[in-house]
Amino acid sequence: MEVAGEIVVNAGKEEVWRVLNDPSTLQKATPGCKTLTEVGPDCYQAKISVGVAAVRGEYESTIQILEKCEPDRYRLVMTANSPVGFVSGDAVVELISENAKTHIQYSGTAQVGGKIAGVGQRILAGIAKLIVNDFFKKIAKETNAQIS
Repeated sequence: MEVAGEIVVNAGKEEVWRVLNDPSTLQKATPGCKTLTEVGPDCYQAKISVGVAAVRGEYESTIQILEKCEPDRYRLVMTANSPVGFVSGDAVVELISENAKTHIQYSGTAQVGGKIAGVGQRILAGIAKLIVNDFFKKIAKETNAQIS
């Protein structure tokens, strides 16, 4: 499944970059994230509780930030496993400044398996978009800015 979008934040690129790389902010912004522990440079273990349609699960997750090019872009790789299935994702996050605003552009792929996959691709795509938008809205809030 493809995931892509853009959110415009009324904050400078350096501020958005700082927030996107702050572990405590990442924990607050990630929907359902109960814990986020740094296990290495730019590598985290997380416990996440998320419901997808009627399938709810507790996920053990690994999140890695790779290929950093501060303050312009990075690659985010995530895997999450639970008894109800798995989710894996690989995305590029790019920050573009324009008129004192920052465009957060993201694009990548996600795969699901187990009971979650039985929900259906159209529903999963809609849920994925909601989760990603919720994440970036929370990131914008942490910059004390508003989404345009």
